Amino acid sequence: MEQAITLLMRFLQYVSMVYVTARATWKHYRPVLMDVSRPHKRYFIDNGLDDATTYDRVPEDQVYVEEWVQGENKRWVVKYEGDVIPHSWSTTPFEKNPKTPWVWVGDRETEIDLTRTFNRFLTVGNVITLDLVLKLIMVTERTNLIYIESGTFKELKFPGDGITIEEYVD
Repeated sequence: MEQAITLLMRFLQYVSMVYVTARATWKHYRPVLMDVSRPHKRYFIDNGLDDATTYDRVPEDQVYVEEWVQGENKRWVVKYEGDVIPHSWSTTPFEKNPKTPWVWVGDRETEIDLTRTFNRFLTVGNVITLDLVLKLIMVTERTNLIYIESGTFKELKFPGDGITIEEYVD
């Protein structure tokens, strides 16, 4: 009888070790296996609409934003009129490093510097368009939006079809 109890105790000890190891492994890999994360906030820049989580597509004349937070890092995903609004995510915007297409963005005439504002939207796949610019600043006839291209340092007029944020490759 004593030998059976010893055997049972040893068996329970091994089961406990397997359980602890499996649990630690699951906790380590769980973010990769499941819905990795969710945006910290989801909203339309023009606050005239209800909660953005109730929509399947971005409504007319709206710009949808997802704010993602990972530790001290933040990334913003932007979508425009007619784009699909996701309700589940298999990746996060932190998985790819963005290439910064500008050194400076703004308007020299009115002395508007939009570099820090635009840097929020440095997420691979984002397109920075005039629709977003119009939601962020007051544009007048005097506004002449330009950017200084990184790498070449050329001063370029902000393109009408926007600037696509690409992945940084070594």
